[in-house]
Amino acid sequence: MVKIIHRKFNQIQVQLKQSTCEAVMILRSRFLDARRKRRNFSKQATDVLNQYFYAHLANPYPSEEAKEQLARKCGISVSQVSNWFGNKRIRYKKNIGKAQEEANMYAARQATGESPYEVPPSSQSSGNMLSPPPNGAASQDEWPSTVASNGTEYAHHYYSDGSDN
Repeated sequence: MVKIIHRKFNQIQVQLKQSTCEAVMILRSRFLDARRKRRNFSKQATDVLNQYFYAHLANPYPSEEAKEQLARKCGISVSQVSNWFGNKRIRYKKNIGKAQEEANMYAARQATGESPYEVPPSSQSSGNMLSPPPNGAASQDEWPSTVASNGTEYAHHYYSDGSDN
């Protein structure tokens, strides 16, 4: 009688371990799926980043201070700003024709006073860090890039789905 109870107890114990393990795996999967889900930046954030990029096309490398300011303005992290600019420079170089149309659109918006990246006077510490670069800045042909052993150009940060934000 004791052996039967002991055997039944062991069976219940094994079933409990299995069901607990399954429940943990399900929860872990849900948690990881939620963390991996890709979210696009808001339209306003993308506009701010694009405005800055096209306003500084001769040298599209924002300073650390400018990155921090853009990150605050867009509600994203500084590393996301850095990644966005790295991806944007590569995509711009690959699609100069389409990018030129986009640049013209943003230039027209800026000319009409629609500049979502205007710097409020209170946040300017040492001049306007969002002003265009001085004459003689590097052209897009001089942008640094990394070249793999197979000759493919790439940046250090990119999104797997090929988007730029």
